[in-house]
Amino acid sequence: MKKLAAVFVMLSVFAISFVKGQPAPARFGKVDPADLEMKVYDLDTTAEAVILCDYGEFNTNTFQFTRLKRIKVLKKEGLDQVNGVYNISGSGLIKGMTYNLVDGEIVESKLKNESIFKEQILGDNYRYRVTMPDVRVGSIVDIQYSFPLLPNEWRFQDRIPVRWSELRIPESPYVTFQKSFFGFLPLYVNESGRWVGRNMPALHDEPYMNSLTNYLNKVEIELSNITLPNYSKFYTSSWDAVNDYLLHHSRFGEKMSMALFLTEDVKTIEAMNLAELDKMKAACNLVKQKIKWNEEESLYAYTDLNLVYKKGSGNSAEINLTLVMLLKKLGFNAFPVALSTRENGLISPVFPTIDKLNYVIAGVKHGEKNYLFDATEPYLNPELLPFRVLNGRGRIINDKLSGWIEIKPESAQRETVLCNMKLEETGEMAGTISYTDSDYEAFYFRKNFKSYNSQDEYIQDIESSFPGVTINSSSFKNIDSVASPVTEKYEVSLTGYASNLGEMISINPLLIEKKESNPFKMENRKYPIDYGHPIKNRYIITISLPDGYEVSELPKSCNLVLPDKAASFVYLAKQNGNTIQLTAIFEINKTLFLENEYQLLKEFYNQVISKHAEVIILKKVT
Repeated sequence: MKKLAAVFVMLSVFAISFVKGQPAPARFGKVDPADLEMKVYDLDTTAEAVILCDYGEFNTNTFQFTRLKRIKVLKKEGLDQVNGVYNISGSGLIKGMTYNLVDGEIVESKLKNESIFKEQILGDNYRYRVTMPDVRVGSIVDIQYSFPLLPNEWRFQDRIPVRWSELRIPESPYVTFQKSFFGFLPLYVNESGRWVGRNMPALHDEPYMNSLTNYLNKVEIELSNITLPNYSKFYTSSWDAVNDYLLHHSRFGEKMSMALFLTEDVKTIEAMNLAELDKMKAACNLVKQKIKWNEEESLYAYTDLNLVYKKGSGNSAEINLTLVMLLKKLGFNAFPVALSTRENGLISPVFPTIDKLNYVIAGVKHGEKNYLFDATEPYLNPELLPFRVLNGRGRIINDKLSGWIEIKPESAQRETVLCNMKLEETGEMAGTISYTDSDYEAFYFRKNFKSYNSQDEYIQDIESSFPGVTINSSSFKNIDSVASPVTEKYEVSLTGYASNLGEMISINPLLIEKKESNPFKMENRKYPIDYGHPIKNRYIITISLPDGYEVSELPKSCNLVLPDKAASFVYLAKQNGNTIQLTAIFEINKTLFLENEYQLLKEFYNQVISKHAEVIILKKVT
């Protein structure tokens, strides 16, 4: 990078003047008084803030990219929008200014160096955290920074409205790059070297949505080649080039060159005389025990793996690259699988990129099947991958085997609830509620349960979350046996779930499992519904009736099934002597629904919720 910077300086001296076309849409330090006087953004009166202008330009003389982002704060909730985190490569420069209208005069407050926090990410890449001065409702904030070459992406849309977003990258014989556009809205200007988004609406998170960044109007940029006098550098041109780059990277492939520290672990696992798949799982569990995840997601290992092993903690790459090494020493055809997490967004198979990759897991090819492992989550069955990893595909990084591998859930989020209740004439109930949590549901329970200081604290939280529930005793099994389902059993007393109406009693038999709200509230949806993994819930309750009462009204049974069994709901209620048994089975079998299926899925939930609201009516026998 130092050599490249020197070449930039040379070219900036001898190059011809930079040819400018359209005037810049905004300049640092020059704000419109009318924008300062703005109280509400007319195109979205609910907006807490608005990006007035986001302008980025690449200078083909200096090879510097400069970005100016101007934000108007409209509500108190919008104050958080101005304190940003910016990833800048090379020797980036950053400056900021806050503008306020005081007694009709514009008052400026300059961003000070002590409010800029610089953190090295990797190599010559840095993260800047900025805290702007004197920001209040009504303020306008300017942030401007520059760095060598091009950004990884440019967003024309954001979580708040964008009045104007413009990107300019003039053609240069020295710099070539690939670009890929995403989004659902047309650009106001789309021409060679200049792209503009105008009056872009805010994009909000919706339930069961993959990363919001997948659906923003944006362009992703990947450098292909730099050819300058006395300097040439080749960047990503193909996925095979990505493979070679990572294999020889000092923080990736080269980190896996020394594995002597795993010798004793290999002996330990081999002595178990396990079947091959069980041996892989044992390796994954052993790494989980030896190295605690520090909650940092990364594609790269910053520390030598033997030191990470001795220290007992590391980031996700350090843990999973260690697992790859252990699997190799056990004789498996093991390899890293580089990917983009759900929060980071989808990878395009036709758009080779290094910058989009942010995570790595371990893969094994055994026979005709590929097995995938992640050793970061101690409470997750080794046969399952963390939810954040379930993002479509990953790239095998291997000197002999390079290609795509499908990353899909191997199981579902499964829960079975069994209730056995005795109903009193007063409307109170008492009995047992038992849960059997399997696969992903077991992991979610374990992780939540372990976050409490004690079992009593966990029980208290349940009681506070469900008024009218008193837990008299509880028991748990297989909390630490991650390969087995978790079982929970509660002896409970319930008030408020049945009502005495004089000569009649009304019961809602779903108790605390009742669905009351449809997650899909928008009239229309432009984005797919992504569950990540299937969901399978089974609920069975048996209610013993009080003496002197009989069933007056019993909910009708139903069986809802979406096309291709993508989702289903079975509801069955029946009376057997002095008891009522109800079964409700809810399943989401397809993990991805397209936007044109939204109305069907929304109505499916409406009918489920309607059925959950139905009650059993008992009448007193005269």
